[in-house]
Formats: sequence, C-alpha cells, structure tokens
Amino acid sequence: MRSPRCKAGPQGATAPARWPWHRRAATKQLGRCALLLTAHLFATPAAAQLGGSLTLSSQTRLRGQPISDHRPVAELEMVHDGDEGFYLGAAAALVATRDEGLKPLSFRPYAGFAKHLSDAATIDVGIVHNRYSGYSAINGGGSYTEAYVGIAGRHVSGRLYLSPAYFLRDAPTLYMELNGHLGLARNWTLVGHAGRLTFLKDRPDSYAGDATDWRLGLRRRLGRVDLDVAWTGQDGQHGAEGALVIALAFAL
Repeated sequence: MRSPRCKAGPQGATAPARWPWHRRAATKQLGRCALLLTAHLFATPAAAQLGGSLTLSSQTRLRGQPISDHRPVAELEMVHDGDEGFYLGAAAALVATRDEGLKPLSFRPYAGFAKHLSDAATIDVGIVHNRYSGYSAINGGGSYTEAYVGIAGRHVSGRLYLSPAYFLRDAPTLYMELNGHLGLARNWTLVGHAGRLTFLKDRPDSYAGDATDWRLGLRRRLGRVDLDVAWTGQDGQHGAEGALVIALAFAL
C-alpha cells in the first residue's frame, strides 16, 4: 500500500494454517469488492490526483511468508489523492496458478490521512483491509483489518499496525515495521525492511505465533520502471525459508 505522501511497506502477516471459507465464496466476494472500489476510484472528479502502479513479481510474500505458492503475481494499485491530505486507494492481485491459469489472489482497499510535519517528515494514519482468496496460501482464503499510524522521513519510515481480529475473531495483533532506502549511485538504491508481529492475546493453536520478518535488496530505476531484487525471510515458529524475489514496478 502506498499513500500519496508516505510510502508504506509490505502488507500482510503470518497466515493461519486453516480458514473456514470455501474457495468459490471467497473468490466471488473478492471480485465484488474489487469492482466496487475500482469504480469509485475512477469516478473521482477530474481535479483530483489519481495515480498508481502495476507490479509484476516472481512471487508474493506476506511479511516474510510465501503467499502465492512461489508463483508469479501481477498487482494493480490505484490511489486517489484528495484535498487536505486525505487519500483512498486499492490494490488487486492475480496469481499465475500451476494448473488453472490466472486467478484472483488478493484485494486490499485502504484510506487514510497524511500531513507534512516539516520538509523532511510526514505523519500518516489510516485503515487497511486485507482479503485473500482461496488461491492464496491461506487455506480457503481469509481477511483481516488493521488501523495504522506512521511517520516517514527522507530515508527512513516506520509504522504501527493494530488488528482487533487477525484472520480469526478475538485474535488481536500488533505489527511494527521499519523501512529504509539509501542511494548508492545514479539510479541505484539500497532498500531494506524489518518487521515484528506480536499477538496481544494467547494465539490459537493453528497460528504460527510471533515472528520477525526482513527484506534487503537493490532497486534500479529505469525511467518510469523500478526493478527490485531483494532477499526476504522470516524467523517465526513456522518461518519460511529465505527467497530471492524479483519485481518490476511500472508507474501509471
């Protein structure tokens, strides 16, 4: 998710082992949500600022864990930057499954408010809903909602995410993340991320538990295209093996 003024880090979290949804029902609901919010974004007045990106990735990771079965993913994100710092956006992703072709993977609507504190700092607050279909690594699909607050500087940004029901009822969590970037040479940037997921109550047995995730990589700017090559992983109870993830992001 990215706001017009404060770029966020990767979304998602350690996934539960099972979720009591059927694939067909979850996928249909995912599609309806995507169509409704996309229609709203494109219906904004001409004076509003509308931007976005199309990202092609070798796979998608959910805070360190593989969520697309190690399969390629395409994600379209659109953001409406309104007046007085308010913004509204959504991202929808498709996964290239092994046997069924392209299928819906996830849908992520969000809304928030960003305000410049100075030339070098921006504060950001908002809410985001993450929904995954049965074609994700979450058995049967699943969803959760988080409120967030963060601050971004020139090279470093941080956010706190609070979810009251993390994939299941009565499973509150806190996720903390720190993101940074450092220019190395013309059009070359070192990028990094570290995050920590904490359950605020005793977790269900089907959950992986508290976990730390990370990502470290290089970004190459090619005109309106960013090429990212990063190593990412996680150290939770069911922590995934590290993997090299390659992504191309096209600015729209």
